Amino acid sequence: MINKLFFAFLLLVFSSGSLASNETVSGIGKYDSNNVFAKILQGKPPAKIVFENEYVLAFEDIHPIKPVHVLIIPKGQYRSLVDFSSTASDQEIIAIVKSMGKIAKVMGLTKNGFSLMTNSGHNGGQTVSHLHFHLLGGEPVNCEKALREKNSINH
Repeated sequence: MINKLFFAFLLLVFSSGSLASNETVSGIGKYDSNNVFAKILQGKPPAKIVFENEYVLAFEDIHPIKPVHVLIIPKGQYRSLVDFSSTASDQEIIAIVKSMGKIAKVMGLTKNGFSLMTNSGHNGGQTVSHLHFHLLGGEPVNCEKALREKNSINH
């Protein structure tokens, strides 16, 4: 029972994005221009921006789960990594990857390390229908370790 509760807790923590509902969304299909990240790109609601260039916007999560919790989004209309990787231009793909390293450095995470993750679709726990990456750091993240321990306990 405790293992199931712990796993449910991990799913809740890692699937809930800032300003997102707890309902998951599909990672494929038509882009929803009313999603919260599309609105942030329009300046409403405001966000605490930590990095911006032509292709990428990064801002602090309003419900951080670690001392550093930054959301990194492409400025283009991409629903998930599946959508982005198949339809984004090479420039957009290169820009977001290079930006991730720059943002980690700006946030002071390169020395001790960080975690970078994205959720895609219902089974991935995606709650906002706009591709976004969670940059987590400032203390150990250990989500992979926790999931491995959960699997070894149940077997």
